[in-house]
Amino acid sequence: MKIIRDREELERTGYIEVLPGKYLGQCWNENSIYFDEEVFGYIEKTIENIFSGYDHYAFNEIHRKTWEVILEDLRTFANLLDEKVTMELISEHVYFYFGSSKDEFQQDFLNSVQRLRELIIEFGVWIKKQLTTQDYVSVLGI
Repeated sequence: MKIIRDREELERTGYIEVLPGKYLGQCWNENSIYFDEEVFGYIEKTIENIFSGYDHYAFNEIHRKTWEVILEDLRTFANLLDEKVTMELISEHVYFYFGSSKDEFQQDFLNSVQRLRELIIEFGVWIKKQLTTQDYVSVLGI
């Protein structure tokens, strides 16, 4: 469960790209970060709930004001993960794209929760940094 910062680590095309700025007709940008589709599912539900018109398969240009709301929701979720968290709560906030994903998450539940919390915080820090110089951060779907 990690953010991929080096394009050399990408092995195929099943990734979500998060691009600083608007989409300018090019994918696989050097200054982007990448997520395995399954890992992005841990964040995607929050984005989808806030950004109307979000499409997992499209290029989504998301404005700074919308990101601020998304980041607040992610921060709230990360704080909930510090409390007595249950699988039901996790399922309300994340997508498990593959049949085995939920089972794998549950097998090492406490470690998975900690890693999820770290992922959310790391993603939030990266987005905030981008918003210091960009009005948009785009999510380029599969």
